[in-house]
Amino acid sequence: MIKKSLANVSFVGIGNAINAALNFAFIIAVANSLDLDSFGRYALLTTLLVAISRLTDFGTNSVYVARSIIIGKKSLQDVFYTLKILLLLIAIPVSLVILIGFKFTDITLVILFLLGLVAYLVNYTLLALFQKAENFSKLVLTNLLPSIIKGILALLLFTNLITLNLNGAFAVFSLSVFSSALFILFLENNQKRFTFVPSKILPVLRQAYPAGISQLIQEGWPSLNTTITKITQDFADVGIFSLADKISRTFSIAAVSVFTVLLPKSARRKKENKGYDFKEIILLSVLLLVLATFSIVVVKFFMPIVFGNKFDESIALLGILIFAAAFTAIHTFIEHIFYVEEKTKYIVYINVGKLLLFLLLTTILIPTYSLYGLAISNLVAGIFGVAVTIFFVEFS
Repeated sequence: MIKKSLANVSFVGIGNAINAALNFAFIIAVANSLDLDSFGRYALLTTLLVAISRLTDFGTNSVYVARSIIIGKKSLQDVFYTLKILLLLIAIPVSLVILIGFKFTDITLVILFLLGLVAYLVNYTLLALFQKAENFSKLVLTNLLPSIIKGILALLLFTNLITLNLNGAFAVFSLSVFSSALFILFLENNQKRFTFVPSKILPVLRQAYPAGISQLIQEGWPSLNTTITKITQDFADVGIFSLADKISRTFSIAAVSVFTVLLPKSARRKKENKGYDFKEIILLSVLLLVLATFSIVVVKFFMPIVFGNKFDESIALLGILIFAAAFTAIHTFIEHIFYVEEKTKYIVYINVGKLLLFLLLTTILIPTYSLYGLAISNLVAGIFGVAVTIFFVEFS
């Protein structure tokens, strides 16, 4: 079973790694094309979009996958689709308030942001359906297609065949996600229609909301970093920290890959009254930390080659942030156990506690250590997340 899981994790991981490489190529191209101030604005916009788009998920994906496998009710699909629509209607006004708060009032940027929300809604919905079916090839391709588009645009930018300003770069980031809608064609007929059932959403929402809050914290962490940097520093520093943060966040690929495979597997094991494979979890955690160590050496070597001295300050932050991301990845994929056991309240305890510790540390460290203080706060919060997750697994 471990071999099969590792094979699936490796397959999903390779797909996600290609996805990340293409996205990173686009980030490099945009970082080289825009000045530091504009890149800082781009970084803030993109992290806000990804964070707010998680309102259209709000933990419902994982709850739907686990419950539909364990319980097997077809009516859950109608509830799932209904929740997606209602969550989108909540995400739109939230987006407008936040954009105005950050003074992003350009009508083009606002429209692109809202279109991006719709695109991510479609993407997240498809991912849940393919994860439930354990159709990992379609799941990977659903995320890969938007990245291929960004990769092509990156190549055009590198070869100076096109140029992009802030609006153009954000348009590519936002609208490329719509390409994943192509995979609607591969859904079964019964998955292409549903009944709107708002009266039946409460049981699922009640189970999902703790995970949803935690998910918003996890996915909003990059935007939280950029927001804190913007408040305490300036847009140039936002660009510097954001680049280092985006590189380190590639470890979220590992977390997503492992979580994607282990959630349906563990749900089936519970249905069959089997236990969890903790040896598998420990092995994957150790591999992540080894990979983090190796990545620091590789990335620090290639960064000056790619960027010259433009992002020297980013290189100095990388080691701390990569380990912070690795620890975050570990506690994120271990949390799949709480979805299966329907104890999602523990997930919100873990992530709210982690957030409060992080905010406390930033108030203490940033005045003295600036961006290094922010990076150290991320690392300590990541280690805390792993420790508390292990405690709750033992406790439950």
